[in-house]
Amino acid sequence: MNRGRLWLALVLAVFCLPLFVGLGRGDVQDDEAIYSFGVDRLLETGDWLAPKSSPHEEAAFLEKPPLKFWIVAGPIWLGVLPHDEFGLRFWDALFGGIAFLYVYALGARLAGPVSGGAAVLLLFVHWPLLFEHGLRSNNMEAALFLCYCGGTFHFLEWARGSRSSWHPVAVALYFVLGFMTKFVAAVFLPLVFAVATLTLPAARSRFAADWRRWAAAGALALILIAPWFVYAHVRFGSMFWQIILGQHVYARFTSYLDPAHLQPWYYYPHMLYVRLVDAGSHVFALGGLGLLAAHTLWRRSLDGLVVLLWLLLPVTAISFGTSKLYHYVYPFLPPLALAGGFLAASLLAVAPVPIGRVLRTWTAYSTTRLPGFIAVLRQPAVHGLLLAIGGVAVGIAIVTLLLGPLRLDLGPLGTFRNSGVLRPSLVAIVFGVLAGAGHGAGRAVAALLVAAMLPLPVYRATLARLGTERDPKRAASDCIRFVQAESPGAAPGLYLDLPDRVIGHPLYYYYRRIRPWTRAESPTPSALGRYLTDPVERRPVLVWEPTYQEYRRIHGTGAAPAMVTFTDDVLLLLPGPYAVCGPNGRVTSRR
Repeated sequence: MNRGRLWLALVLAVFCLPLFVGLGRGDVQDDEAIYSFGVDRLLETGDWLAPKSSPHEEAAFLEKPPLKFWIVAGPIWLGVLPHDEFGLRFWDALFGGIAFLYVYALGARLAGPVSGGAAVLLLFVHWPLLFEHGLRSNNMEAALFLCYCGGTFHFLEWARGSRSSWHPVAVALYFVLGFMTKFVAAVFLPLVFAVATLTLPAARSRFAADWRRWAAAGALALILIAPWFVYAHVRFGSMFWQIILGQHVYARFTSYLDPAHLQPWYYYPHMLYVRLVDAGSHVFALGGLGLLAAHTLWRRSLDGLVVLLWLLLPVTAISFGTSKLYHYVYPFLPPLALAGGFLAASLLAVAPVPIGRVLRTWTAYSTTRLPGFIAVLRQPAVHGLLLAIGGVAVGIAIVTLLLGPLRLDLGPLGTFRNSGVLRPSLVAIVFGVLAGAGHGAGRAVAALLVAAMLPLPVYRATLARLGTERDPKRAASDCIRFVQAESPGAAPGLYLDLPDRVIGHPLYYYYRRIRPWTRAESPTPSALGRYLTDPVERRPVLVWEPTYQEYRRIHGTGAAPAMVTFTDDVLLLLPGPYAVCGPNGRVTSRR
């Protein structure tokens, strides 16, 4: 297996596959509940062309085209994937993993396998990309992320002069994926390619010779995109265009749909810097951006130009809008990661040079001035000891790099501690020099030092976070449905005493099936007792915590029912037979 394939296998093992770890454990969150509701209703109603919009059981979801709903619902409908959180999120993790492979390939094009591997690392440790509306949730971002990564790779393969006629087709298909998932957010992809092509003469010449393929690819994209828009226009008329363009494009860009989304023009550059600092990748990303820009100007590199435009054009454009959310920049994070990988590869290429000079200087000096000392060092026993000490130092550096601070109890000799890579690397250099290990030792130590600068501790923390279980809404909902199905005496339904503003999409998603809902028109502490203490009327209660505390103040502080605490000060009270659904005792059922 050559070096490139080894790196590819490494990227697959340590970055792509972990996206699936614990994928189904957490509750759906925020917008994810909207899209998951749309999938559930699609499967319930069979209306594939007009998924429904949470929390309205019959209102069509017209904010975006329905391709992502189809992709998620299809395998569940066929029985290929389970109808649970894992099944809902499977495609997002898969899209993210494929996108990582494309990023690796793009980085390898720029500066070799090290560049590609480092670029994927910098994306993996960018925690919002994985955990906040990102590649492990049933949202739209993973498909759009793949659209840009895959489309860019195939465009550059075409521009390099590949004879395959499939690269323009692949670009078109990735554009369709992005456009039919998140609509206008995909339009920057062809814009970047057009600007890059017009900028460089070689790219213009290549396009002039191959424009027919691109015309055919564009026609294919139009054929795949147009039918649903025609259908939506015929079925919903002007309301469709008012929603998809008027509200969710024009209003978002010029005013707002939610005042919390209003942000100043510098929001994206500022937040990018903050998140890069959080991930420990800001030095590589920003330093690499400057180095890549200089390289692109010097070499007139199409690859470098496309990567830079991929970041600058979209981020500049969306910064002019008024409504801003951080996940809008996810498709434009790979250029920063690629720039960081480019810097890492450049450092690795340069770092062995001074170490090599030290080795050559030492060899020249010791050979002429210290022949007796060198003779002692070259004795087999001494030479072997020096190499062993240097090897142990390298091993300690590698273990620390991969596993974090090292602590070994050596009994009467005390405790050995090592928290970084610098000290063992210096030891390895010194003993490698004494042993005459040569330039290979310099490259190994240089690799360790560059790796020590990368955010590997953040990678370990990210891996640890992947398995964290966060499913109180799902577990309690499943348990309540199980108890109501298996206990004939249990009162059906759910009592809600909540302000409308705290009944968010996730809460509705998990409790919509527990029917009927009995709702208080206004906070009514006095009514809680009926549903908490009456053996006939006892049922689960979703209540706002201030209302429950007022109830406790009025009716005393006796034994409280089992309860689960949600966000926004929402409590799920579980009286009588439902106590088994509390945090200390779960009974779960499947959909």
